Amino acid sequence: MGIGATLLNILILMQVSIQGDLRTRAHVRYGGKDSTAFTWFSTRASLSFVPVTSERLETKLGMTVKTNGYPFLTNASDLSDASKLEPVSFMLDEVFVRVYDILPGLNLTAGRQKVHWGTADAVNPTDNFTTPDYSDPLVWDERRPVWMVYLGYMPVGDFGIELGAKPIFEPAVATAPEWFSVAVLPDIEQLRNGLIQEFIRQGLDSLTARQIAAAYTITVNEDIKLPSRNVRDITWGGRLKGHRGNFDFALSFLRGYDFLPAVQPVTNIDVMEQRLDFVLKQWFPEKKVVGAELAGNLFGVGFWAEAAYAFYEDTLVKDEPSVICGFDYAVAGFYFNLQYLHGDFPLARLQKERVKDFILGAVERKLFTDRVLTRLGGVVDLKKGSFGLVPLIRFQPVGGFEIDLGGMVFSGGNGSAFAPLNKVDELFFGVRYRF
Repeated sequence: MGIGATLLNILILMQVSIQGDLRTRAHVRYGGKDSTAFTWFSTRASLSFVPVTSERLETKLGMTVKTNGYPFLTNASDLSDASKLEPVSFMLDEVFVRVYDILPGLNLTAGRQKVHWGTADAVNPTDNFTTPDYSDPLVWDERRPVWMVYLGYMPVGDFGIELGAKPIFEPAVATAPEWFSVAVLPDIEQLRNGLIQEFIRQGLDSLTARQIAAAYTITVNEDIKLPSRNVRDITWGGRLKGHRGNFDFALSFLRGYDFLPAVQPVTNIDVMEQRLDFVLKQWFPEKKVVGAELAGNLFGVGFWAEAAYAFYEDTLVKDEPSVICGFDYAVAGFYFNLQYLHGDFPLARLQKERVKDFILGAVERKLFTDRVLTRLGGVVDLKKGSFGLVPLIRFQPVGGFEIDLGGMVFSGGNGSAFAPLNKVDELFFGVRYRF
């Protein structure tokens, strides 16, 4: 018997609760006779253990192993590195200890955990504790757990307060470059051409400008900085929440950082040394976020509204509001979900105008005693008319086992929110088992 099987048997004998998630999915991007290719292939296995659970105490240990189907080689010596030939990453999920009723109504959770703020189910402007995970283009609201201490206190019936502190900042996980790659840095030739144009603007003729520019030494570098490890850089916040009748509501405040970096190109030209140095400075802006949220149900229609205003300490980043509101409704076997967002949408973050107006929506229908789910979801940039559509058919032959067949289509002209994704037309196939 192997070590893994022995450990599993020991955990079963200890009556440890075990949950798991195994999934794999392949994407095929089509763009013509000679340009059809796999653009995304990933397999992951997640296990979650609950070693101790009682009325006063709960513990959890979660982990995920993810493998990318494509080798990653940079030179011939990588052929001896199995991790480059079969790229595998190990990720720690939720790992925490939670103590209930330290005092009546007071709960404490310490460790790596997910803390969810907000009522919307696609984008949450008030949720700035847990790190976004943009690695999967099909999941816009995925979050990674973070190390933090969290207190929840319900002193009076349906009213309470939550307080949290996160000592370690973790930036967002970006989409893999084999699925979506963006040229962030200019190349040397582009900078040299820019130098030529600058000399021409100063009055030199084209030939002389090219001769002088050809003699320049050009360097291209990135300079990215994370928040420091000082106590003052801890992310912290609090939330007042309540429930009355059919309504849930909350007010929140958080001091933290953007999960995606701001950028500032810096070009230094030394005429005497005939040298041009380009540096793309990147940092994670500090901000304070004030938020409010409301959710409820009226006549069978669920609705929600969430708003946040971000105040940035950095004058290079503009203060901005984000508002999302929507409703969902089920009728005659159909499920409808429609949301309006004025704010920062993750897939459109590369555009110069960060705050825009979007419509997000989906319609679903279950068939054959709920074993088949058909779904059409999408997002529309109201300002420019660009959009993305994700049709999906999901078949569940037995409990816990799912088979997905779907597609992704994006359309966006110059200046639109989804212009960088304009060529994304894909089919995907996935299998998932949960236990």
